[in-house]
Amino acid sequence: MLERMLSFYIFVFVSFTAVVFQCDGAPVVYTITYQQYTTVQIGWTQQQVTQNIGSAGNLVSQTGTGNTAITIIKYTGSQSPLAVATFLFQGGYLFSKTQVGLDTTVYTITLAQYTAIEIRWTRDQATKLVGSAGCNASEAGTANTAMIIVQYKAAGTTFGIVTLGFVGGKIVSKSEIGFATTVSNKINLLQYNTIQIGWTQQQVTTLLGGSGTIVSQAGTQAAVTFLFLGGILSTKSQSGLDTGIYTMTYQQFTTIEIGWTRDQVTNVVGSAGCNGSEGGSGNTAVIVVRFTAAGAAFGNADLTFINGKLTAKTGIGYFLTISNKITLQQYNTIQLGWTQQQVTALLGGSGTLISQSGVQGSTSQTSIVLYTGGASSSASALITFQGGIVYSKTQANLDTGVYMITQQQFASLQIGWTRDQVTQFIGNAGNVASEAGTGNVAAVNVQYKVVGTVIGTVNLIFSGGKLYIKTGFGFK
Repeated sequence: MLERMLSFYIFVFVSFTAVVFQCDGAPVVYTITYQQYTTVQIGWTQQQVTQNIGSAGNLVSQTGTGNTAITIIKYTGSQSPLAVATFLFQGGYLFSKTQVGLDTTVYTITLAQYTAIEIRWTRDQATKLVGSAGCNASEAGTANTAMIIVQYKAAGTTFGIVTLGFVGGKIVSKSEIGFATTVSNKINLLQYNTIQIGWTQQQVTTLLGGSGTIVSQAGTQAAVTFLFLGGILSTKSQSGLDTGIYTMTYQQFTTIEIGWTRDQVTNVVGSAGCNGSEGGSGNTAVIVVRFTAAGAAFGNADLTFINGKLTAKTGIGYFLTISNKITLQQYNTIQLGWTQQQVTALLGGSGTLISQSGVQGSTSQTSIVLYTGGASSSASALITFQGGIVYSKTQANLDTGVYMITQQQFASLQIGWTRDQVTQFIGNAGNVASEAGTGNVAAVNVQYKVVGTVIGTVNLIFSGGKLYIKTGFGFK
């Protein structure tokens, strides 16, 4: 359970950090030193953090009320505009903190040291082996549930990173990126196909002649990944190892139906496709098969089979051939709850099927259809149907209006306000980027541009007609 918590926490930390870097178009005026960052303790109130640092920071996101309220505050490093610290408060108390670039010390680790580190080791054991404590990238929780992510630079690499995850003071996960180029273990397609789900790690090592990070004989552009659970192979995946070209036309993609067997699909397409990944066995066996989208430069069609039958299909790149168009007026006319037939009749075409899952014709069948803007090729609309009924709709660049908001207005918005209150306060209704659900579960995402910035954006999410989440990036 703790391992799953840490995996999720690492994902959120990496994703949020990436968003912060990509969205900031101007320097942040709220600064923090590394000493101030290390002084801040999990469990502090937001007021204590503000007093320690000397400023309230830049409000990035806010959701919920009372004990469930979550607020994310960001500061920039006092020594570098590329350094960032973020603090997440829950119910007014600091729940987690992360930093990138504040700690400028270089902590290195070798591949031999990384390999020697064992799950369940303490922080002291890892520090003693490596020779340094590493960089505390993030911290969350306290006592037995305290989670710390520690990072090192992979020795002998340019950008290699090693990440160790600690829960309750002990290592629960370790991962590395960058050591692969120093590993000499190789694999070919025949060996890959020989390896079966359920093999022990020793069997795989014996066949391949090595236990390290595996790289294709064709070069570093091809790679294979094996995931072992309890020493037994659980999943295997490959990219670039199978150099065959398997194409699928859009007509074939739309003809294929959920529930078909692998043989049925192969008969229609004319080839079996490339096995991108495999996992499980028997009734839970999962295989993801990839085809190249015919007529598209970079398009792919991915088919997912469970227990030998097609359960999901996704096409990326077929949109280049789309002829079905949609205008903002048509998009606004489409209502949640409409049938797919009503949408097709209004727009004069069925759009391009992007993804489909669930039993054909059942209430659980989900289909995502794409239309392009009538006035601009960069504009598009995605309509999601569940059981043949419009469940959600999303548009990008169909609405060309400019809806502005100031940083002061963003900070003043209160969770729980109605859409009318927000509109009256800001002075415009904003760009409705997406809608889903009805009644008390209706969710609407409204976007604004930030005054005085190039790429600053604010997202407001309303649930049941009331502001539930507000997020802003790119403030000065």
